[in-house]
Amino acid sequence: MNTNRIQNTLQNLFQDSARWLHSQRRIVFWYDPDQQFASIFSEIQIEEVEKLELADTPFTVKYRLLIEYPNQNFLLYAPFPEPEPQENWLLDIQKSGLTFSADPAALIYADLGLHKRHLEKVIRQHLKFFNSKKRVEDLQAMAISPDSDERGLLLAMLSVLASLKVPDASALIRRVLLKGLLESDNPLWSDIVRFISPEAFWDVVQEHTGFASPNPSLNKLFVHLLVTHFAKSLHGELPAQLADKVITPGQRAYAFIDQWMRDQQDSPDWQKLSGEIADQLHIFDVIENESPAVLYEASSFEVVDQVLIRACVKTLRTGFSQISIPGTGTPTVEITQWKDWLKARYTLIWFPNYEKIYQALEAAIAIWELQQQYLAGFRQPAPVLFKAYASDLYQFDQAYRHFILASDQAQGDILKALIEDIENFYTQWFLDELGSAWSDVLGNTWEVADIPPQHRFFGRYVLPILDRSDKEKAFVIISDALRYEVASELAAVIKKEVRGDTNLEPVLGVLPSVTRLGMAALLPGSKLELTPANDDVLLDGMSTKGTGARQKVLSQNSRAEATVLSAKDLLDMNTDAGRAAVQPYRLIYIYHNVIDAIGDQASSERQVFSACDTAIKELLKLVKRICNSLNGTNVIITADHGFLYQRHPIQEADKRPIPSDEAVLESKRRYLLATNQVSDSTLLHFSLPYVTENLLAIVPRGTLRFAVQGAGSQFVHGGASLQEICVPVISYHHQRAVKGDEGLARKVGVQVSATVRRVTNNRFKLTLVQTEAVEGRWRSRQITVALYDPQTNTPITDVPRANLTSTSPHPSDREVSLRLTVTTASPPSNAYLIVKDADDESELLRETWTISLGIANDFGDF
Repeated sequence: MNTNRIQNTLQNLFQDSARWLHSQRRIVFWYDPDQQFASIFSEIQIEEVEKLELADTPFTVKYRLLIEYPNQNFLLYAPFPEPEPQENWLLDIQKSGLTFSADPAALIYADLGLHKRHLEKVIRQHLKFFNSKKRVEDLQAMAISPDSDERGLLLAMLSVLASLKVPDASALIRRVLLKGLLESDNPLWSDIVRFISPEAFWDVVQEHTGFASPNPSLNKLFVHLLVTHFAKSLHGELPAQLADKVITPGQRAYAFIDQWMRDQQDSPDWQKLSGEIADQLHIFDVIENESPAVLYEASSFEVVDQVLIRACVKTLRTGFSQISIPGTGTPTVEITQWKDWLKARYTLIWFPNYEKIYQALEAAIAIWELQQQYLAGFRQPAPVLFKAYASDLYQFDQAYRHFILASDQAQGDILKALIEDIENFYTQWFLDELGSAWSDVLGNTWEVADIPPQHRFFGRYVLPILDRSDKEKAFVIISDALRYEVASELAAVIKKEVRGDTNLEPVLGVLPSVTRLGMAALLPGSKLELTPANDDVLLDGMSTKGTGARQKVLSQNSRAEATVLSAKDLLDMNTDAGRAAVQPYRLIYIYHNVIDAIGDQASSERQVFSACDTAIKELLKLVKRICNSLNGTNVIITADHGFLYQRHPIQEADKRPIPSDEAVLESKRRYLLATNQVSDSTLLHFSLPYVTENLLAIVPRGTLRFAVQGAGSQFVHGGASLQEICVPVISYHHQRAVKGDEGLARKVGVQVSATVRRVTNNRFKLTLVQTEAVEGRWRSRQITVALYDPQTNTPITDVPRANLTSTSPHPSDREVSLRLTVTTASPPSNAYLIVKDADDESELLRETWTISLGIANDFGDF
């Protein structure tokens, strides 16, 4: 035995005040029954400690210790076994001191600074563990409490094997399970068996999760933990096949899985293990026929999402199958409740795997809900129907775009049949019926009462800005084929992202709804002249073909210094270059072409809805550049025309033959230009009051196309459908931020809606209210909610997330309901309800709540 090791251990024993229960002199007893350390005792010297070998009578020793040297520190060496308590005449002195032994277990016991002597025996029983210098050093580094009992020491030892920095039961169990559920292939389990014992691990498991079994296994443990978590997440009874796999009571098991799921580092491996158990227990088959109302908040198994998605698809398909011609029947299926069920999935662990599917389903539900508002159809006078499209009906097109865009990015074939149903509904019910209703109420002249025409755009929107002051600048952004529903989404985004006043209005687009005429109509001037022969439009005798020609028109007709830029060029400029490009001018026309550039090409028209998303992002960026970098204040965003698009290829029955008539000067998929009417009563003929020639625009009814050779008939424009000619005009007036301005962007707030701040069940419902609508400068927010122990500031419930994203002006529509589960066996009588921002964990709300569970009923009704 190393003399220095013993001397250092003894010296630490005397000097470490944490090991002593009093502040008086210190006496250490050293029993050496085999006298193997006698020579070492004679060699060692400890500063301020008197050595004494117990050879005299106990009375002599007591006299010396208590009378002669009452303040002296002593090391008492006894070359004999420790007497039984009833035979130990120095027991009173020994009880006030410490006992030392020089065998390996005793030295380890001393090095660990433990107080309870029986732990020396525990150490002796596990010397294999302590034969590793690294394991001993790791154990010492944990600085376990001197008052630790056997369970505490064994937990620390197990934690060392799991490479933990501190004793942590939950982390230990998690690490063991992560190494594999089959003991024979689990290296950490092999170390536990070799260096400690399986019993020690299972004791920890029972204490911290409640799991107990006469024949425990790692697989059985994880199964019981998962099924218990699943049972506590349901809004109903657990399927009978799983009932024998539930831990009772289940708070600790639920908390264990909940914390593991939320752990950013370990969550991916938990997901893999959950998948293994789901396959093992055939969870999909077990829950396939469960009600969505029972499952919608459960996240223990990924197959829950799959079951819910299948059920939602089935419900939607049933609903859309019941839709008939407007005015002939009322569907009976209930779909609206799915909005809440799907919303609940957004903050759960598996959501990212199915995000696009959920977005597609929400869009399909939006289409369904819109259809329910128009069971009687769309038959109204032209002005009323036009305004109805601009206020509400455009949402059909928007929801369809969202559905197609999301379903394109969704994985698997689960939406395949629903895509077919939505397509049939959109083309046959909505486009056909709306197109027919609109065609029936149009006159012979291309104008609609009370609707401002597009060719009056400059005088209505731009000129008032220029007339206000000779210092006012007007930025006009023209985005090719920015149809009304896309502009509506853009306007909403601008309201959220930029500080200013945003207004969206519709104007009646020119006919034919094509780029060359729409672009000309947006310029200042009075007389439009179509020239079919050279694909140009003259405005007051000047060409409008190309940016150079348009700049010439602007300069001559606007009475203001004007320039023309491309959006791409302006976005590519740095701030100085951008300012130099616009500084000399009061009128800046900016041309943006993303949607039409993609849609007009047969090879890329399928990507037109993705191009709409790109356009929204680019136009928002452009507005920010103008207002934040170029000091712009007045921005107008409009389009030359809209467009029609459907994903299904156009059938030959939906194509009209082009009339063989000498009067036809120009023919395209959606219109003809002619000098006279043609002999086809199924076509619509319109005189054009804004052009100088005696020309007629001829279009097929509704959304029909003319039969033109070549691909590319799904994306079209040029006709008279509302999607093509309801042209958006977004007027944005920027507001400069000033110091102390309360209008700066901020996230919405949150409040608790509860008459009593009291918890009476282990599982309870909590209602929160989003205090502001997400609009203007109010941004959405994700939050976490939990009850916290006021002493330790640690959660005593699970920590669910919630998204505060409502745009409704009504507080009742902005309520969010959550279920919280008390995860502690003995919660405090009072706790803090704390709501935090999920992004930066800043505290948004703290309230004191009373916990009065009474006789614990595990998870009662709420």
